[in-house]
Amino acid sequence: MKKTRLFIVLLALAAMQGVRAADDLPVRILQEIDTVWYCGYEGVNLYGRLMHRIDIAYPSVDPEGNPTELSGYVTIPADVYTGEQPCDGIVLYNHYTQLNKNAAPTRGWALGEDIMMANPLKPNYIVVSSDFYGFGITEDQDQWFCYGEANAQASIDCLFAAQQLLRERGIPQGRFLVNAGQSSGGYDAIAVQKLRDMKYRDQIHFDRTIVGGLPFDIVEAIKCFVRNKDREGQYFGLLIILDSYNTHAKLGYTPQQLLKPPFDEMFHEWMHSGHCTTDDIKKAINGKKLSEIVQDELFDPNSEIHQKLIQSMEAQQLRNNWVPDTTQNYTVTHLFSDPVVPVESDRALLHFLSDYEFNGKKSALFRRSIIPEQTHLNTNFLVNHDGHSTVSPLVFYLTASAILTTLPVLYYDGELNTYYADVVKDRSPMDIIRLLDAKGINLKRFVIDKIPGVNVVGLLGLIEILGSIGDYMDSGSIAPEAFYQMADDAGLTVAELLELISYLKIN
Repeated sequence: MKKTRLFIVLLALAAMQGVRAADDLPVRILQEIDTVWYCGYEGVNLYGRLMHRIDIAYPSVDPEGNPTELSGYVTIPADVYTGEQPCDGIVLYNHYTQLNKNAAPTRGWALGEDIMMANPLKPNYIVVSSDFYGFGITEDQDQWFCYGEANAQASIDCLFAAQQLLRERGIPQGRFLVNAGQSSGGYDAIAVQKLRDMKYRDQIHFDRTIVGGLPFDIVEAIKCFVRNKDREGQYFGLLIILDSYNTHAKLGYTPQQLLKPPFDEMFHEWMHSGHCTTDDIKKAINGKKLSEIVQDELFDPNSEIHQKLIQSMEAQQLRNNWVPDTTQNYTVTHLFSDPVVPVESDRALLHFLSDYEFNGKKSALFRRSIIPEQTHLNTNFLVNHDGHSTVSPLVFYLTASAILTTLPVLYYDGELNTYYADVVKDRSPMDIIRLLDAKGINLKRFVIDKIPGVNVVGLLGLIEILGSIGDYMDSGSIAPEAFYQMADDAGLTVAELLELISYLKIN
């Protein structure tokens, strides 16, 4: 009997050792190369930057909490890697929507972070990015697209692995740590922020979380799609979300129950073959209304399939069980008329943070403001354009680049530069512009000279592209209620927004 008990104890110890071995797997180098990142669009490269990329495999867990190994990269500007430039910090970058397995970060694709880093501002940051589960060395598995916190642990574990690698190599990590992502990557970045707030407050401090064009509230996004089901649009993201929740919530619906012919026959190939792209879906549904693609029952609030879908999404809402840390700072951008990711789904993030109760009171720290250093919640929802895959990334990456570049200038020893703090304290955007004008810094003239031929206006890194709000108002394409909403999103009064538009309007 004693021998049997001893044998059982030894088996248990052996099992425990096996778990520890999985948890303590070392960071493995998959490959190490020099590469060039370019800032450009559709093959037109405006600027290039030499980067040193280290692809790694690191210990983590899969979306269901089982120990596994995932892949990601640590990419360092060449001049930072050689010590010619100081390192200002690390950007934890969460990549945007992908379907093609060959388009993972460690497969050599830069998924937007190249625009953020390879531009004339030259932010001196190390970029860390996970492939996420379902890509890289786990590409034989399905991805978990916009599904709660499924990718958050993968991203944070990639950060820990990167920091370990940098320490081992004696590479400086800089002062700042920024969490960023655009579109579905913005959704994952918010999931990372939530996981940090709830599990890693003592280990991780983000100086800024920068997100753009994200579907923070999936349920609200579905409601918007239902309301607009008879409009044409690019609904590839919605289709990936339908597949993700049908698969991982185990709803069990067939493609024929979700989509109308002929799209039902394409659905499995799109989502699970690993060689299709989002462009393949865009081409297939081009010019189609959503009501021509998705089965009517799916958008019927009284149907079982609709109710089960909404219930599965409500169970995964990022706001669930999240107690935000009021020391953290956010920058949130979204196109005002984005048809791919409804702005209402991201506006819900602004409401969640600004309505958050701290010690029984609404937190004044998460007050919306267009001026980053006046509050913990910096917003820019002013661009009235529908280019989710074109304009939205430009707004996000230019904003992110400006913030990354100015952080080392605005802060020293962890404190906001006192001179700059005095400049922005209790002042409206126009007050700040007048101060700049008084010192001979003509912001409007600077923008026109630097970016000729494009209507661009900016204030401390806030960018508006392809026409000013004033131009839209003059043409009658913005209703008064939409204008009031813009002011509210930006944390401005209507009078302040009108004054800003009047000054910055480019004719």
